[in-house]
Amino acid sequence: MKNRLVFVGGYTQTIILGTGERIYGSGDGISVYRMDDVGRLTRLFAEATHNPTYLALSADGRFLYAVNELKEYHDEASSSVSAFSVHPKTGALTFLNRRMTGGGDACCLHLNPSGTHVMVANFSGGSFSVFPILADGSLGTASCFVQHYGHGANPARQASPHVHQTSADPLGKHLLVADLGTDEIRVYGIDWDSGLVSPNAAPAIPSDPGDGPRQFVFDQSGRFLYLVTELGNTIRVYDYRSETGTAKFLQTLSTLPAGCGDETIAAGIKLHPSGKFLYASNRGYDSIAVYRVRDDGLLDPPAIIKTGGRTPRDFCLTPDGEYLLSGFQDSNELILYRIDPNTGLLTESERTACNSVTAVLIADYE
Repeated sequence: MKNRLVFVGGYTQTIILGTGERIYGSGDGISVYRMDDVGRLTRLFAEATHNPTYLALSADGRFLYAVNELKEYHDEASSSVSAFSVHPKTGALTFLNRRMTGGGDACCLHLNPSGTHVMVANFSGGSFSVFPILADGSLGTASCFVQHYGHGANPARQASPHVHQTSADPLGKHLLVADLGTDEIRVYGIDWDSGLVSPNAAPAIPSDPGDGPRQFVFDQSGRFLYLVTELGNTIRVYDYRSETGTAKFLQTLSTLPAGCGDETIAAGIKLHPSGKFLYASNRGYDSIAVYRVRDDGLLDPPAIIKTGGRTPRDFCLTPDGEYLLSGFQDSNELILYRIDPNTGLLTESERTACNSVTAVLIADYE
């Protein structure tokens, strides 16, 4: 019987977001739950740490990494990133170390395909850092720090760069950096031996002016890139070439129903383990858009599922693709949905109280 653990992060203290909204965080740190075979959650414990708003696991599940979304750390305009080891049976977290990220309001963090480095985006700092992972799972000193410059078309939200995601492509040949403030995905070459990046020969991957690129995922082949735009509330599809780090724009679809008048911004994006469905969440309209992925990589128009919670900031899918678990920042809960294997549509299954949720991860252990 598998031991399915759920790791949940969120705000533990007050912070002002990039939207100008003030969040009164009331989370406990990183909460760990066990999920049984029918999706019920049992809370095991919480590991205290400041504003762990994004989480990432090593491929073997032995190590967990969390950003600490802060304006200042050690009297500098910086957030931090923390490393923990994970006990595979109990889910207990052991703190390993903590590093300064070099910019304020750290957000998405990801491991490269070979699991040797962690990349961290700094939202208000408009920058990113790359950290080597040491043999014990702790983080070494940053191998590089890159500052972006520029602005976008929306003066209220794009007066400066706002790096939101930094991830390697599936082959690990390039580093892709979604900048919400400059309406593009910048592409860098990277040498994993040194952890240093270099400018890519090809230009950045653009989005439409004012769209605000937020997060992206690749399909299982690594050929198709799916980008969710926070301000445009769209999914943009690209044909990506890892050899050159270039992408051709193919399609854009809204994350919202036609005529939606709600003030809303898009948030998370995930691909179903089968590769057949793509999901994106909307904050404000509080919904999840469900897209069928066609054989040619393009998407069918979405079905929009109202979630029943407020502010679905992040969500994840179980490794077997049977469930989607969403965290709701403002209604302080986790909601589990069963996934129809034929349509990808969602049916609510369980609710669990959990404060100020912004990040959710699920992993199966033997």
